Amino acid sequence: MTSNKQGFTLIELIIAMALTLISMGLIYSGYKTQQEAHANERLTVDMQQNARSALAFMRREIRMANYAPRALNGIDDDVDGSIDEADESVVRGFQTVSANRLNFTLDINADGDDLDDNENITYGFDNADDADGDGIADTGAAVLGREHRSGTGLQPLAFDVHAAAFAYAFDEDGDGALDTYPGVPGGIVVWAIDSDGDGRLDRHLDTNMDGLIDQDDDEDGDTLASAGIADVDRNRVRAVQVWILTRSQAPMKGRNAQAQAFVVGPHHIAANDGFKRCLFNSMITARNPS
Repeated sequence: MTSNKQGFTLIELIIAMALTLISMGLIYSGYKTQQEAHANERLTVDMQQNARSALAFMRREIRMANYAPRALNGIDDDVDGSIDEADESVVRGFQTVSANRLNFTLDINADGDDLDDNENITYGFDNADDADGDGIADTGAAVLGREHRSGTGLQPLAFDVHAAAFAYAFDEDGDGALDTYPGVPGGIVVWAIDSDGDGRLDRHLDTNMDGLIDQDDDEDGDTLASAGIADVDRNRVRAVQVWILTRSQAPMKGRNAQAQAFVVGPHHIAANDGFKRCLFNSMITARNPS
């Protein structure tokens, strides 16, 4: 009987080890890529659900702005034997109609005033997160808040929001339709903001009057008067447009910095980092005109 005691040569061992290392490297690379894709997908889903939930909540409430059932039900509140203006609910409706903050009231419990919980609604950033009040988070992302009654403070509504903005359409002539630019074909609705806090819409956002609020519009804006429309009182607001620009909670895995540009209300926002951002926009019609 013969036996073969010849083993592997050094070269064969080196080749085998090299092939093993290459295989392990390929397996690890595939695993890492899969893990990064899963993490990025999770970040994206969380960001989108965060903004969509906030917008859905805001839509429900903004539709109810100026809701005053007691003003319409024929109750003789002051018991003077007649139903007149003195019997109407005290509901102020839209109060703050700026680009960075929205405040309105409603009488949700039908008690004749707008002083109870969930009857004086404010949306916006806390002053600590947006010191200059431009609607853009100072540190790149912050909590978008909701105040449910005057003086109670903003509570979290959406997390990791880079910027938020509002614009307002109105019915100045009382014909039941949103006002459009006079003399401009196509019935382009005017979307405006109160830029100086006096309660009157005084600046429109679609400065080239093409029906879009986009990169082609002047970021510095224009006045409504320049478009042939006088300043409009906030009680003529009939619709609100909302923008929410969200940012991923963390930089995307395996992603290099990428230039991104967004139009959020009156702001043109540029970013160049590893975070992913999504812009959400919704038009909401208030169902209870003042």
